[in-house]
Amino acid sequence: MRSPWRRGVCLGLLLPFAASVSAQTPPPPPPDPPKPAEAPAFKISGLVYGDYYYVAGNHRDELEAQNGFWIRRVYFTYDHTLSKAFSLRVRLEANGKGDFKSTGANTPYFKDLWLKWTLGAHALTFGLAPTANIDFVDAFQGYRAVEKNPFDLYRWDSSRDLGLLLQGELGGERRTRYSVHFGNGSGTGSEVDQSKSVRGQLSHRFAGGLVLEAYADWQDRPEASDVWTAEAFAGWQEKTWRASLQYGHQERREVGPGGSDLALDFLSAFAAVQVSPRVTIVGRVDRNFDPIPNGETIDYMPFAEQAKSVFGYVGVDVTLHKNVHLIPNVEMTVYDEAADGAAPGTDVMPRVTLFFSW
Repeated sequence: MRSPWRRGVCLGLLLPFAASVSAQTPPPPPPDPPKPAEAPAFKISGLVYGDYYYVAGNHRDELEAQNGFWIRRVYFTYDHTLSKAFSLRVRLEANGKGDFKSTGANTPYFKDLWLKWTLGAHALTFGLAPTANIDFVDAFQGYRAVEKNPFDLYRWDSSRDLGLLLQGELGGERRTRYSVHFGNGSGTGSEVDQSKSVRGQLSHRFAGGLVLEAYADWQDRPEASDVWTAEAFAGWQEKTWRASLQYGHQERREVGPGGSDLALDFLSAFAAVQVSPRVTIVGRVDRNFDPIPNGETIDYMPFAEQAKSVFGYVGVDVTLHKNVHLIPNVEMTVYDEAADGAAPGTDVMPRVTLFFSW
């Protein structure tokens, strides 16, 4: 049996050796960090907006007191990134019947169907794609769920066209954008004639919040009824508010009374002010300096065709969720005297609009 002092001597000799070996042995390397998940090549999204409406007053007596629910727009969108250079979009849209008399199920149709080739700051798109002016104004104002912008509402142009679209950004900070669109001029419908359309747009965003935009188009139409348009837009955007002023002029050949040329002008003012993190007050006023051609056929908000008018809306956007908005609003149209000296009755439509997206 070993004595305690011998055991202590052995431990004393072994401890320094063990400590030396431990000091020379490097700690194990940390585990590799997890690799970031790659973004999926495709994305599915959509939106829906509709209203409960009540016709409190209208220039057409038969529409007064009509009320109900309708869905004004449904989008179902598929986006796919093929590579850094190529991407595509397929979008279906469906709408409720907005003429106050039609019934039946909503019929979906292709709203977007395009392939984009991106080269640096420039992109070439082929297919059914947004027209530059309507897309630009809707993006700046952000309240398409309440109402279409003037070009779209008064049917000066379609929000889509089938053809070739060249877009890009210019300058070191890429604050200047351009767009050139060569298309059929038939909207989302099929080509049925030899006519074509050309659209051009230039916009610039200043560092201080000001944005300026200019637009022009020429649309060849059958039987010499060509259309050309010029437009100017100025907007200012801050953190809690934005406002814009838009002027448009359009000439339509040989479509006026007796085959005369028809000139149309409008001036539109828009503003949105965020009064709390979840509440924004929004409003717009359009002055139509001429009667609206075929105004009675405009869905959801028919216009009297014989008199100049002032159209506007005011609403309160309540954000229930970042993707869910409840927007009580009122639309109104006041008419000037017509050529016969009588003024059409005022249109008043209170609505509660629900907008959600995913």
